[in-house]
Amino acid sequence: MRQCLNPNKSVYPFILVIGLFFILISPKFFTDGMFLDGLWYATLSKNLADGFSSIWVPRLTETQYAWGQPPLAMMLESLFFMLGNSLYLAKIYSVLTYFCTGCIMYLVWRELGGKNNSFWIVLLVWIVVPTVFWAATENVLENTMSIFVMLSVLMYLKSIRTHRILYVLMSGIMLTLAFLTKGFTGLYPLAFPLIYWIFIRKETLLYSVADTMLMFAALVLPILVLWFFSPGANSFLKTYVEVQVLGSMEHAQIVDHHYAIVISFFREILLSLAVVLVVVIVAVKQKVMSESMKNMDFRLSSALGVLALSGVVPMMVSLIQRDFYIITVFPIFALAVGVAMEPVLENISLSRTFSCWVKIISLVMLVIAVAVNVFFAGKAGRDKDLLEDVYLISAEIPESTVIGASKGMYEKWSMTGYFYFLNKTSLDYKEGYDYYLCDQTETPKDSTYALCVKGVDLQLFKKP
Repeated sequence: MRQCLNPNKSVYPFILVIGLFFILISPKFFTDGMFLDGLWYATLSKNLADGFSSIWVPRLTETQYAWGQPPLAMMLESLFFMLGNSLYLAKIYSVLTYFCTGCIMYLVWRELGGKNNSFWIVLLVWIVVPTVFWAATENVLENTMSIFVMLSVLMYLKSIRTHRILYVLMSGIMLTLAFLTKGFTGLYPLAFPLIYWIFIRKETLLYSVADTMLMFAALVLPILVLWFFSPGANSFLKTYVEVQVLGSMEHAQIVDHHYAIVISFFREILLSLAVVLVVVIVAVKQKVMSESMKNMDFRLSSALGVLALSGVVPMMVSLIQRDFYIITVFPIFALAVGVAMEPVLENISLSRTFSCWVKIISLVMLVIAVAVNVFFAGKAGRDKDLLEDVYLISAEIPESTVIGASKGMYEKWSMTGYFYFLNKTSLDYKEGYDYYLCDQTETPKDSTYALCVKGVDLQLFKKP
């Protein structure tokens, strides 16, 4: 006897996906250490919560300011640090941004006409992207920006159905929030009205152009208000554009060629395409692929796919490119795949035995997810040796102390973040303070310093 595995009556496919997600992030979720960018954002967020820095004057330590990125994500994360001082709060915040993004993806899915019993494939295609599950616990700004990008897409889709002007304006406002989270990289949904017109042709070109102009107006107006009526915001935005945007485009370089980010995108979706391939093979074996293709909405799927690419291609203008810069496009890509695959899933039938195995595997996956996260909790993760030294040295230094450090320490950027996050210890790269930090290949020029603590790689000296 054969029957469809219908998630409307069974939540097991969703349990399987959730279990898989927590297994994928388990080695880093409740372990010590964090990616450099995320660590700095966590420190800035904690400093906001402590009242040490302000929204428009971000301070990383007593001796270092941080003008690198807009403040909205740090503002939101600072609310979590009102509950405590643990770095795990930053990781929990980071994972919760994925939960929020997933919920908005579901709302978009329903707006696209998707059925509940097919949404699990969208989530699966999304979470198996390596950069996606890597970034889930690393607190990068793109995690928060994904929320606003997806809200912008949702608002625009709603505008097609009802209250057009209101929802188009709301879509633009969501892009304002995306900009205040990570700058220009989140503004690509501005292209959605024209992309939608090209593929769907539900309205006239004039309507699409008008929608784009309304979205742009709603995006720019709040920024102009900040620019002209908030001296702090004006100063911050000027510094951000001059140093982070124009400065990086003119001088900095991470990749060798401009199209590296496009290659990264297609490399990142290989596992997602493998999922699609498995579904297609099953459909072909059951001889339902041809029938399914008749019901596929290629136009809508293509529109979403092009929208995702529109968030990748503009980044070619700069040679500063990292895989996680395009995290916001993968939810849209997953929705594009889901739209194409839904008719296939509807036609595939599964045996009762296979359905039972799915239920068993889903529950086992969830148990394993809990077990591995408990197993890794509290263990050394990223920057094991560095954190061991920071904990050892911090125990010898009073909180809120400025210590001298050698020039050789200057590029150990994570060390700066860990010292201030854990003990409010600031580094100044010169001698003359009561304490002096260097690695084990160096010694202070001032002979009055005496060795105080020797760690794995670092050593601390103190004046008698």
